[in-house]
Amino acid sequence: MRFNQARILRKYERPYTLIREDDGDWNSVGVYRPPETQRIDLRGSIQPLGDKLTQTDGGRYTVDDRLLLTTFQHDAGDVVEHQGKQYTVETDSDWNQYSNVNEYRLKRVSTHDPV
Repeated sequence: MRFNQARILRKYERPYTLIREDDGDWNSVGVYRPPETQRIDLRGSIQPLGDKLTQTDGGRYTVDDRLLLTTFQHDAGDVVEHQGKQYTVETDSDWNQYSNVNEYRLKRVSTHDPV
């Protein structure tokens, strides 16, 4: 039995952007086409992590990290942007048997990290 929690989520969701880079490829003439960045507009609820979640996993999460609730299914490693800050999708709580809402932990992408 699955609960329809998407109706509750709709009340609190806000826009965010999924940033994906497609694979580069070779065209029919043999010229390489570099990868292009796709920006996909989505909606979900992005919340700060509570004190309990920040202390789990040996202090791996900080106050800059977030919790994402959405009906969209993300892959680990996806990059999302919310209010000008970028986050990497880290983990997924698998509640698909019970609910139509997915829960992800987002790790803030530091502007000082080399890419």
